Amino acid sequence: MLRRFLDYQLSLTKEGKPLHKIKPLITAGDTFMYEAPLNTTRGPHIRDAIDVKRWMVIVVFALLPCILFAFWNTGLQSIVYSSGDYQLMNEFLAAGNSFDQYIDFATKDNRWMSILSEGIRIVLPIIIVSYAVGGLWEALFACVRGHEISEGFLVSGILYALILPPTIPLWMVAVGVSMGIVLSKEIFGGSGMNIVNPALACRCFLFFTFPGRMSGSVWVGSSLPTVRESLVKMNKDAGTGPVDGYTQATKMADFNISPEIKRIHVDAIASNNLGSEVGSFSTIEKYFGKWNEAGSHGATLGELTGEQMQSFVTTPIAEGGLGLSSGSYVDAYHFSSLNYGLGYNNNDWGFFLGNKLGCLGETSGLFILFGALFLIWTGVGSWRTMVAMGLGAFVTALCFNLGSTYLAQDHGAWTAAQYGFPAYKHLLLGGLAFGLVFMATDPVSSPGNKGAKWIYGIFCGLVAIVIRVVNPAYAEGVMLAILMGNVFAPLIDYYAVKISRKRRRIRHV
Repeated sequence: MLRRFLDYQLSLTKEGKPLHKIKPLITAGDTFMYEAPLNTTRGPHIRDAIDVKRWMVIVVFALLPCILFAFWNTGLQSIVYSSGDYQLMNEFLAAGNSFDQYIDFATKDNRWMSILSEGIRIVLPIIIVSYAVGGLWEALFACVRGHEISEGFLVSGILYALILPPTIPLWMVAVGVSMGIVLSKEIFGGSGMNIVNPALACRCFLFFTFPGRMSGSVWVGSSLPTVRESLVKMNKDAGTGPVDGYTQATKMADFNISPEIKRIHVDAIASNNLGSEVGSFSTIEKYFGKWNEAGSHGATLGELTGEQMQSFVTTPIAEGGLGLSSGSYVDAYHFSSLNYGLGYNNNDWGFFLGNKLGCLGETSGLFILFGALFLIWTGVGSWRTMVAMGLGAFVTALCFNLGSTYLAQDHGAWTAAQYGFPAYKHLLLGGLAFGLVFMATDPVSSPGNKGAKWIYGIFCGLVAIVIRVVNPAYAEGVMLAILMGNVFAPLIDYYAVKISRKRRRIRHV
């Protein structure tokens, strides 16, 4: 019955029939339900159930875990941060120390139902607007050009939504997808002709056009004023200060500190918890002795009060302190907690499972890993690109870490704190994991040659970490790194193929 109805619709799209001008819209529905009615007329002939439509649907299936977790995590963070109840916030932060406590918090008093409904309320409209507006542009260009509607937007539409903050206004979602799809894909000829990843192009347009809505305190709830007022109330009721106050800063925001903050500063702050385990402890001891003697503090290193620690770290070097400006102490404190996994919500397993703020779909490394394994198992995603980008990022971060530790004075005590950040933690923060699995592997804007995929992936990972560590204005370099890799992908592919052919000729001589 469905087949007869679709055939009747297709008959109305023939030349001179009423629906001829919107034939792409009619055929789009037909090919979505059934195989494309095309038969090859000359070789080669491939008998395979995987066409472009199913290829794209497989990617959407791989994204389902991230989509579901986006509903969950967005709703959970929104309820807690918008509540104005510091006791609820403390309960939530304490629950982040173990998986069992996290589940107990989420299921207490059927709280999970409110969490899911809140998450769906925030995330679903963003997905709907992304698909509706982006699909409208796809259909418009298809009708004007007289070609079929590509299934590529099935993936681009959901990827774009998942790399946005939850507080993004819906009209900005529409503007971003409109400009990104038109400028990055349609003007080049449509799907298969784009030179950069369309979803990243959409986000890049928003990032540079509306930076206030794409960075900063935009990662919780759906209303910026509501969350801001809620946090002010919590801090007032709890009597917290700048160091221990509740904020909506992401972990990447905690990472993005001034180059003025050195490794010795964050190590000194962490020495209260870790003692001699911090890397520059011997250097800290020398300065601490001078500070203690000059000020007659009578303090013991590793047992300092909050005021003593701040005094030691911010006292000028000439007076025995570590010379950090007082305005940078709070940032140094938060970076120290992130670097060494101290305090609430800073443990690695929490980061991996997704208990953190960020773009809608990028927070959970576990569910991203599920998607990666599914793409690799189906052969849709390139494992070479994924592994290469992960290795490129890890090795680059490791070089920064080892270089600042073994090649600098006093074991890197006076190098920028970001240089000594643990290499593996870069994979747990920000959008690196999501980018290497779902963005860098775009088959159109990435190389096709096997060797080129390794070079491309390593390049993207290297550039992402360099931007993160060296650039003080923009902590998250994944988007720009992949877009830069997209630009160089044809060149990498060209020389990789050229070298491969040359080696093949030599083997056959």
